[in-house]
Amino acid sequence: MKNSNPPTRPAPQRDKDRTPLVRAGAWLLMVGLLYLLWPSAETAYLAMESMIR
Repeated sequence: MKNSNPPTRPAPQRDKDRTPLVRAGAWLLMVGLLYLLWPSAETAYLAMESMIR
């Protein structure tokens, strides 16, 4: 009986590790969200501070 499936080889090393790219993308996303949400967060903080007084 012949084995129709050839033995599977590990993935070639030409596919590089994308962890640094993913980390950079996540960092840029967080910075972008912080930049977009900062004015509303500051406004909310000032509103809360004025309510406490």
